[in-house]
Amino acid sequence: MNLNSRFTVVALLLLGLTAQAKTDAALLEAIAHVETGMDRKAIGKAGERGAYQVGHAAWKDAEDRLKAEGHYRFPWSKWRDATAQDMIAAAHLRTLRDRFARVGISAPTAEQLAVAWNLGFSAAQARGFRPNDYAQRVANLFHLSPTVNRQGS
Repeated sequence: MNLNSRFTVVALLLLGLTAQAKTDAALLEAIAHVETGMDRKAIGKAGERGAYQVGHAAWKDAEDRLKAEGHYRFPWSKWRDATAQDMIAAAHLRTLRDRFARVGISAPTAEQLAVAWNLGFSAAQARGFRPNDYAQRVANLFHLSPTVNRQGS
C-alpha cells in the first residue's frame, strides 16, 4: 500500500518535501485509513470532519498554527477540500509533536502520536501514552508504508 499517494501533492509541496513531511504524511494516511477508510466526506458522531476526523476546536488550533507559520488558513467551512484536510491534519500533528517535546518526549512513536490523536493529548498523557487498539492499528499501517521502510523509521 502506498499511503503517500493519497496525501495531496499540494499539501506536500506546501509543507516541503522533507523526510519529516513524508513521514508525517504516511502517519496521517494511516490515521485516515483507521478513522474513516479514507472517506474525505465523513462526519463523526461528535461532529468531527473529513478523513482524519478533526474536531472543530482542533481545526481552529491547526488553522491558527498554519497562519503563524505563514501558510494559508483553511477555515472550517472548507473541511470538504482535500488539501485543507491534509494541511489541517499536518498542522495538528505538528502541534502534537510540540506538546510531546514540552513533556520531554522529543521523538514520540507512531503509537504515542496515534493515541494522542485518538484520545486527545491530555487523556493520552493521563494513561502514560500507552497505545490502545486504535493506536496499534494506526502504527501497523504506518510501519507498512514504503516511505517509512525506505527511511528506516
